[in-house]
Amino acid sequence: MSLNRDRGKRAEREIAKRLGGRRIGTLCAEDILHPVYSIECKSRIAFAGERFLEQAERHCEKGKTPLAIVHVQGQRHGNDIVLMRLKDFEAHNGEVKGMEVKA
Repeated sequence: MSLNRDRGKRAEREIAKRLGGRRIGTLCAEDILHPVYSIECKSRIAFAGERFLEQAERHCEKGKTPLAIVHVQGQRHGNDIVLMRLKDFEAHNGEVKGMEVKA
């Protein structure tokens, strides 16, 4: 098994644990089974979108949450991609652990 696949599985397990879901990997259409979210996990050595979020963080006023919103030219704005840190997502969405996940 490749190192990339192992890294991806570790990331899926950690995210599932943090969000109260269950890692199901390639068995179904989503990586993590969760009662509220359909979660696809990606683990990358580098990600260009991180630069956008770092810029938002540098310019973020105290007490606010930095977001980076990426618009793809020619697409509707409702399809824009919102980037935020997992810790900020957890802070804004409260405790999502302990929810019953049905197989």
